[in-house]
Amino acid sequence: MNSLIALKRVLRRLTAKRTARAGVRTPHICYALSLGDDTTYADLLNISAQCVRRVYPAARITVLTDDQSLPKAREELYSLIAAGAGIQSVGRFDGSVRQRSRFIKTQVRNILDGEFLFLDVDTVAVAEFSDILECELSLSAAIDRNLANPDGGFPAWVVPDFNRLGWPHPTALYLNTGVVFWKDNDEARALGRMWHRNWLHYTTSVDNPADQPAFNHSLDILGIRPKIMSDVFNARVGVSPRFADGAKIYHLLSGEERANGTFIDQLLVCFRTTRKVDHVLIDEVAERGTPWIAAKI
Repeated sequence: MNSLIALKRVLRRLTAKRTARAGVRTPHICYALSLGDDTTYADLLNISAQCVRRVYPAARITVLTDDQSLPKAREELYSLIAAGAGIQSVGRFDGSVRQRSRFIKTQVRNILDGEFLFLDVDTVAVAEFSDILECELSLSAAIDRNLANPDGGFPAWVVPDFNRLGWPHPTALYLNTGVVFWKDNDEARALGRMWHRNWLHYTTSVDNPADQPAFNHSLDILGIRPKIMSDVFNARVGVSPRFADGAKIYHLLSGEERANGTFIDQLLVCFRTTRKVDHVLIDEVAERGTPWIAAKI
């Protein structure tokens, strides 16, 4: 089995070289990171970025953070930065780690130039995802899904917040912001500016740092038509095991929708003890087509 996995690793690298020669665009990947005493999100980002670089060795990686997190982020991401990743602060925001992370995330389109793929730190790429980059619209994102409604739709929990703010609902779409491909055009930048303004209004009005309500409200108000991303690029297996089918990017840790017993737990243990990513395990997961390595809880 190990020989077979090693052979597949060689074939994957050869395929990556061929696609590079064939003119496949090199992705620019953006992450948002805020830190407190717990370094879990930095560990996840290290794992996620190394997985991206394994699929696309020349991928450009940018980490956006806040003023309070910057010194610790530089320390925790030392190897990634040494390998060429960029890191910069978007400013200071006084709040919890979760609030600060959304302060960063809602500004990504405002801060960066060019098109890029935003990934939450709890994502793991296990296969090529260049199809995401073939987007003619201003952005691409997947339908948001939850345990109450795996097929998507406007979430009931956000209705009181929209009512309180006077925001019309339901929105035409309700998208997940964990994996978003952003084009660089006037429409996308207008959305970026409005998203951040509306998030500031939302979080201070309803005392909730969630970023998706403001994103989807902004999308709706501006009348922007996005490309709906396939779930294989934002596979939230904690919502339903069926989303593991053909997954290329797993989105694994989502609060109450966290999928227990997946390979992310073992990847974290390995990284914390060795500072290395267990690529053999990732290859096994990609080959099996399922992220679970233990009985599902």
